[in-house]
Amino acid sequence: MKKRITAMLLCAASLLLLCSCGKYAPVKVNGSKIGKGTYNYFLDRVNAENPSADEYTVSTELNKKLSEYVAVNSEFTNRGLKLDAEEKINVAKAVENKWHLYSAYYDEKGVSKQDIYNIELSSAYRTRLMLEYYSDKGEAPVTEQELEDYFKEHFIAFRTATGFLTTVDSESNTVPMDEAEKKTVTDRFSRLAADINEGKATVDSAGEYYENAIVTQDIIVISADSDKYPEGFYEKVAALEDDKAGSFVIGEYVFTAQKFSIVSDEDNFFEDYKTECLKALKGEEFDGVVLGWSSKYTVSEEKFVF
Repeated sequence: MKKRITAMLLCAASLLLLCSCGKYAPVKVNGSKIGKGTYNYFLDRVNAENPSADEYTVSTELNKKLSEYVAVNSEFTNRGLKLDAEEKINVAKAVENKWHLYSAYYDEKGVSKQDIYNIELSSAYRTRLMLEYYSDKGEAPVTEQELEDYFKEHFIAFRTATGFLTTVDSESNTVPMDEAEKKTVTDRFSRLAADINEGKATVDSAGEYYENAIVTQDIIVISADSDKYPEGFYEKVAALEDDKAGSFVIGEYVFTAQKFSIVSDEDNFFEDYKTECLKALKGEEFDGVVLGWSSKYTVSEEKFVF
């Protein structure tokens, strides 16, 4: 009988532990509970960013991310800020895109769609806080002229046609083209650039020069720090004159890119990319500001009493 009672008590304790831990993580930040899915998300990010880290480093980095997450949410609320309709729509779009692409992965990691929403919402809060911090009435104002000057100097606008200097062998493996094949492809991309400059073609004509070319449908705007294109791409395009095209090879890719004026009477991208410009100009500095906020937050282990 005594053994049965002990077993029943252990069973009850286990059920209580499951109930207590099912929704929340085993930590608190300044006494605030952290959702288990949010905890799992940040733990996965830490492991991805520090694949060879020891347990202490993982714990330290995880606590830092959790502290920043709570600090940002708290600061947003304490300042009485609210997201506008467009910002809310952007959050919803980001959630749908991530869930569409990675739902199976997130499910495996114990991260729900609601958790992704909370993460994206916090990210939107962080951006709004940055805008407020550097606004005219903020703690460190950045003038419109200063921001526009930075945009002109550190951003480029372009369209591009891209080709691959690889092929498939008899065993369906992707392998580099031989030198003769590479020359054939690069010559076609060079001819496309020359014809664009002579007014005989446009970037949209790329398929007529190389049937496997991939063409951007719209004008792309990136900063010097962008990782959307291979290293060296920004510098190659930035060196072009406005409205001129150039062809170049980077690694296994060949590009024909046409550069456009970043700010002109016809196309003024500044208004659309003002937030991205501020991130490029002040993002690293603002990371330090957020770190200062989060340094006042402590992470403690949640203890369950039976």
